[in-house]
Amino acid sequence: MKHSKKIVKDAALGEEPKVDSLRERVYQYLKDAMSAGKLRYGEFLDQDSICETLEVSKTPLRDALIRLEAEGFVTILPRKGVYINPISLDFIKSAYQIIGSIEADCLNEVFNKLTAYHVRQFEASNERQWELLKNNDYTEYYDENIRFHGIFLSLSENILLEQTLIPLRRRLYDFPRRQYSYEWESMNLYTHQRFIDSVKLGNREAAVSIFRIEHWSYEVHKKYFKLYYDFDQKK
Repeated sequence: MKHSKKIVKDAALGEEPKVDSLRERVYQYLKDAMSAGKLRYGEFLDQDSICETLEVSKTPLRDALIRLEAEGFVTILPRKGVYINPISLDFIKSAYQIIGSIEADCLNEVFNKLTAYHVRQFEASNERQWELLKNNDYTEYYDENIRFHGIFLSLSENILLEQTLIPLRRRLYDFPRRQYSYEWESMNLYTHQRFIDSVKLGNREAAVSIFRIEHWSYEVHKKYFKLYYDFDQKK
């Protein structure tokens, strides 16, 4: 059984994040280590090493791992350990279908609630994303991207939206990458702008179609996946 031992030691060398609990601290370290490729998928976590490095007990580690399992990053196998789940094209395709369908349905539901205030929020967020993209600040860029979508998602009364969509999107973003693609992300921002224009015109059908058929289309984006994701990380 292969274990990742080095992981959090490297992550711990950086400045410790401001967090409110040991559980959150462990969770954030593990997420950072996975995103940086220091925790490699297809391997089992060395839980003793993590506890020793972070000087924590098994309790906050267990709580953090339960959260990571709920988000799809790991699988807790009784009597075997904690397995780091790989990301695959099949997973990405399924995630895009789910996110696209949910966001399109939500947008259709809340479209009449969108006002000039929300349009200004969309425009400010998209402009902010352009700035971050041009500065190669992809971490903040992805966070701002999630906030952009949250502008209309927050108008829904569906209490399960956030806990369903955010983990899926984090799963797509917080994983080792071969490289970032300015071309891919700029294409997404141009799509955002066409969505904003549709909202300004009051064109519900066009706005919903952008999310359902284009923005979250596996076929539209699939050529970028192999450039972006490190599918061969385990090799």
